[in-house]
Amino acid sequence: MPTCTVHHVSVDHDLPVPPYRQVAAILRKRIADGELVGRLPGERYLASEYGVAVGTVRKALGLLRDEGLVETAHGWGTYVHGHRPPTEKSDGGAY
Repeated sequence: MPTCTVHHVSVDHDLPVPPYRQVAAILRKRIADGELVGRLPGERYLASEYGVAVGTVRKALGLLRDEGLVETAHGWGTYVHGHRPPTEKSDGGAY
């Protein structure tokens, strides 16, 4: 499974753009550039990396979900669209 590395980029709290939109823009660019593929780091990790609250990261991921760039699989995490693991066992049964 592909993994991704998040480079330290902080949110500028002095900008008129809300922090969740800044985080969404950073993640959107990294997805477009191919830097983020597969499963994204956890919300707490991203919050720490960007110097924001977990709720801010959740809101940013919600924007990206609405745009179709990421998808969240309950119990699996958040993935770049098209890189999510299968949600059924190989024998056809649901998890």
